[in-house]
Amino acid sequence: MQYFTLIGGFIGFLLTLAVSFLAGKDLADSVFNATIGCLLVAFLFRALRYAAELCAKQIVAEKTRLRDEELAAKEAAQAQADSASADPEGEPKPAA
Repeated sequence: MQYFTLIGGFIGFLLTLAVSFLAGKDLADSVFNATIGCLLVAFLFRALRYAAELCAKQIVAEKTRLRDEELAAKEAAQAQADSASADPEGEPKPAA
């Protein structure tokens, strides 16, 4: 992910340069168009990386929340089982 924007700019440059040559532009116009394409695709890849990181953070937060809820439910069930095994005065019943 470190070079994601750089790779996006390189891809944008190459694609725009190839399309400009195929469209019959001369070298100067092709390189100028490729430079603009490089910047646009690099910013597009940067936004894509930001969206991917945001989604990953949300997924991790959701999994953490579900795990915490599951642990809290187990602790509540254990506490309820412990309180059910105690007599009304709060002392545990002897095992039979």
